[in-house]
Amino acid sequence: SELDYHPSAVARRLQGRRSEVIAYVTEVGGQPVNDFQFKDFITVLARSCAEHQLDLLIHPLRSGGDYRTDLSRLLRGGHVDGLILADTRAEDARVNYLIEQGLPFVAFGRTNRNDNYAFVDLDSQAGTYASTMHLIERGHRRIAFLGTSLTFAYAQYRLDGYNQALRTYDQPLDPALIFADLDNESQTREAVRQLLSLPEPPSAITAATDMLALHAMRALEDAGIQPGRDIALVGFDDIPLAAYARPALTTVRQPFDLIGGLLIRTLLGVIAGASEIQHQHLVQPTLVVRESSCM
Repeated sequence: SELDYHPSAVARRLQGRRSEVIAYVTEVGGQPVNDFQFKDFITVLARSCAEHQLDLLIHPLRSGGDYRTDLSRLLRGGHVDGLILADTRAEDARVNYLIEQGLPFVAFGRTNRNDNYAFVDLDSQAGTYASTMHLIERGHRRIAFLGTSLTFAYAQYRLDGYNQALRTYDQPLDPALIFADLDNESQTREAVRQLLSLPEPPSAITAATDMLALHAMRALEDAGIQPGRDIALVGFDDIPLAAYARPALTTVRQPFDLIGGLLIRTLLGVIAGASEIQHQHLVQPTLVVRESSCM
């Protein structure tokens, strides 16, 4: 439409000029940001941008705001050459809009629509499969799962990995052991309380994030149960606090250096006109075994 027409941006493209700036678009007021991860990850992105003589713009989107106008202004106005879209949801209207408008972007994380756009994502299902298998192979059969909001695609993949591991060993799926929509410490504490009150409590817990695992660790200790001795506990992400917890937390590590560089290279490929389907990358995580699961 006429309202979406930005001659300055068109002129820039016709002249082959670029801003040499890319935007990292993250949502404000949506999922709580893990400050430790965010700082480290932005540092990795900035370093990768510098290697390609690019500047990095961190652009916040308001949760529930007018993302169409915001994203269009950012890209069509010539302010940036492309964007990295973070905080992707299972059903993400922003991804659909960017695809329909033909705007250059790479998603950090998949959605339920994984056909015609570039993405870089951690194989979260493989991560929780590995963490749950680790517990099963140590003899645990009653394994609980603590998950975060299933609005986000990665949360569903992490639950899927847990379920897959139980199926591999023909373990029954007990709904009483699954809390798949936790947002904060108080909810996690209540989930742990309910798990401990079961006639047959779990001998192990795997959590979809390290913060959930650390909240659970405190709740268990308050109940007089020592993780790593009385119950096994595993997290996901390997945030800095994980190694310094007592006991140190077994977790699944995201290779942020690899992911950050891959996001930048993938976006540059999209900007250069390469097929988006050639730029879909699933990065493998690593299980880091520490004291919390070594009972």
